Amino acid sequence: GAKNEPTSPPHFLPCSLSTRTTMICFRRAIIAAAIPCIDRTAAFAPFLSLPGGASSFHRSLDQLRPHKMSTTDTDDDGNSYIDKLALIMINSENKQLVARSYGKKVYYTPGGKREAGESDVQALLRECKEELDVDLLSATKTPGNIEPYGTFQAQAYGKPDGTMVRMTCFRVVPREAEIELESLVQPSEEVEELAWIDSTFDMEKLTVTGIMIVEDLKEKGLID
Repeated sequence: GAKNEPTSPPHFLPCSLSTRTTMICFRRAIIAAAIPCIDRTAAFAPFLSLPGGASSFHRSLDQLRPHKMSTTDTDDDGNSYIDKLALIMINSENKQLVARSYGKKVYYTPGGKREAGESDVQALLRECKEELDVDLLSATKTPGNIEPYGTFQAQAYGKPDGTMVRMTCFRVVPREAEIELESLVQPSEEVEELAWIDSTFDMEKLTVTGIMIVEDLKEKGLID
């Protein structure tokens, strides 16, 4: 219920992967090299934006600005990555929404890439309409808004080793609006299945960023 909502703005918090998750990532040959934990911008650590202030990837000022369409971007160190947006949705039973495309075995967090001229929010609304067949901000009786949750970066699923994906995640607030969406989302023509998962879900069926998100949600008490 509403008691699971964060009561204060998040700070920069690196997410520690569990031993189980580390072994899963290793078996799938996802981790290409050891990354020192000292560096908070290390590839396998998620970071949370500070609303109204600085963020680890300077997203707070970019969310309402149009972006040029780009498959990849480059960070401050010159490393390229695939830039994506995603929706974290939690239902009334404290489970997270994930999707699976036709012919795929792995579930992903709903979302996608920006198109030319779109802001983060505009792109997220379009992607969720395409994948979940729902208008996030107009479908609920409770007025809703889109707020940043955090950014996660890891090896991109199904890509050559060293190809990273940076996923900037958002949630619908307030909690009442998010819960209303639970009964409204449905798989679109491009999605074979939607599922509500918690921390007991088979992590072998998630992307690495998906694992990181589940563990982060569990750590914060947002899912069971």
